[in-house]
Amino acid sequence: MTKNLTIDQVLKRNDMTRMELLRQLNNEGHSIGKGCLRNLAEKNQCPRRAPAAAVRKALGHLLGSNIKQEELDTIFKHQPNGGKNKVDISQPVYGVIELLQTNDLSQMQAINALKENGINISPTAMSQILRHGIWPKTVERLAIETSLNTWIAQFVTTQQLNNMWKERGSIVNAGPKKPLTTAPDVAVKPRITFEQPEPEMLNQTTLRHFKLTRHPFENEIRSESDLFMSEQQMMLREAMVQATLGGSIMAMIGECGSGKTETRKGYMEYVRRHHPEVQVIEPMVINKKRLTAEMIFDALAEELMLTSLPGSLERRARKVESALKRSVKAGNRHVLIIEEAHDLTNDVVKYLKRIWELSDGFNRLISIVLIGQPELAQKLAPSNYEVREFSRRCNVMKVPPLGRSLTEYISHKFQRCNVNYLNVIEPEAIEALQQRLQAKVSYGMAAKASEHQDMSYPLIVNNWLVCAMNLAASLGERTISADVIQELK
Repeated sequence: MTKNLTIDQVLKRNDMTRMELLRQLNNEGHSIGKGCLRNLAEKNQCPRRAPAAAVRKALGHLLGSNIKQEELDTIFKHQPNGGKNKVDISQPVYGVIELLQTNDLSQMQAINALKENGINISPTAMSQILRHGIWPKTVERLAIETSLNTWIAQFVTTQQLNNMWKERGSIVNAGPKKPLTTAPDVAVKPRITFEQPEPEMLNQTTLRHFKLTRHPFENEIRSESDLFMSEQQMMLREAMVQATLGGSIMAMIGECGSGKTETRKGYMEYVRRHHPEVQVIEPMVINKKRLTAEMIFDALAEELMLTSLPGSLERRARKVESALKRSVKAGNRHVLIIEEAHDLTNDVVKYLKRIWELSDGFNRLISIVLIGQPELAQKLAPSNYEVREFSRRCNVMKVPPLGRSLTEYISHKFQRCNVNYLNVIEPEAIEALQQRLQAKVSYGMAAKASEHQDMSYPLIVNNWLVCAMNLAASLGERTISADVIQELK
C-alpha cells in the first residue's frame, strides 16, 4: 500500500472527480469552498467545516466497497481532523436530531416550521446548527430556538423539550474545550434562479398581426370589469374586508408586479358598494421612510374633517381619538391602509400599534392594513424584536402567483380587447409558459436546485406574452406555439 495516499489518487483510480466528493459532502451537510476542496484532495487536509470523521464517512458513502478500511486509515492517519480540535459529528452537539428521529420528523420539516415564522434557514445551515453548534450571523439564535421549541413541543414531552438544547457533543483529540463559534458565511437565504426575456414594447406590426386594436397589457385596469381576480385573490380581498370589519391588523405581502395594488383597488370598490360605512384613510406621503406619527394623525384628521389640530402630539392624538369615537357611534368604521409599508421605520410600526389600540370600550376604533414587498415580512419577523408588539398581532397574507389560473388570466386580458385568446396563443404554449415560469431554488454554494418557486405573477406573465407575440409576428406564425415560448431568451 502507498505510504502517502491522497484522496485525489483514490478518486482518480475510481474515475471520480473532486466535484462528486464536494456534492457528497454538501448532501451530508458539510459545505466547503474550492480552496478547501483542493487542500483536502491533494494534501488530505480537512477544513474546519468538514472534520476528518465527516470526510471519511462521505468517502465511504461515495466509493462503497471500492475503498478499503486500510486505505481510509492511511489517508487520515497523520491529520485526523486537519490538525485542529473539532466537534465529533458521530455525537451531535444538541439532542434535537435524536428527538426528530424518534418522532419520525425530518430536518426539512423543521426548516419549513421556521419559514412559517419568517426565518429562512438552508438545510446546510440547519445541519451546522444541530450537529456542530455553529449558528448563522444573520438570524438571532433566540429566534431560531423559540420557533423550533414551539413547533416540536407538539410532539415531545416537557422534559425532552427542556433537555434538547443541552450541549452533548464531544471534542476529538485531548485539549481544552473550545466555545461554539458562529459561522461567518453560513448561507441562510435560498438562491433563486429565474431567467426571463428583456422587457419589450408591443409594436404596431404585432398589433395588426393579431388583429388587436389596443395593447392588452398596458394601462389595462380602467374599470372593475378590467380587473382579474383569481379565487385566491378573492380570498385575499375577503381577508382584507374581514380585517376591516373586525378591527384587526393585517399585512398583504407580494413580489413586485404580483397584483397588490390591483387587489387593493378591488377591495376599495367592493367596500364602496357593499360597506359604505367604511372610511378608508391612506397617508399620501410618497416616501414612506419619512412617514411619521404626526403625518398619520394628519391623515386621520383630514378624513374626519377636523379643521385645526393642536401642535402637541399628545393633544392631537386625544382630539383624533374623540373624533373617531363620535364617528364610530354614528355607525362608521375606519381602516388605515399604507402601501409600500416595507419602507416604514420601526418607530412608525410601533406607533401604528398604539393607534390600533384606540378603542371605545370593547370596540376598536380603527383597523390597519399594510401592503408591501417581501421585505415587509422580514420587518415583521419574530427576529425583529423591536416591533414584536405589532408583529405578534398582525395577520400576514401573501399574494399568490396566478398558478392554475394562468389560462383564465390570459383569456380575460384578450377578452377585454374583444379577441379570443386561442387566436393568439395555443393551449400547449400556455403549458410551456407555465413551465418556464418556474424558478429554481437552491441552498448552499454547490447545491443543486432542490425545489421550485412559481413566478407566474401578472407583470412577469405580461412581459413574457408581449415578447412571445412580437417573436411570433416576426416569424409569421399565426399563433404563439410552444416552440415560440421555448425560443424566448
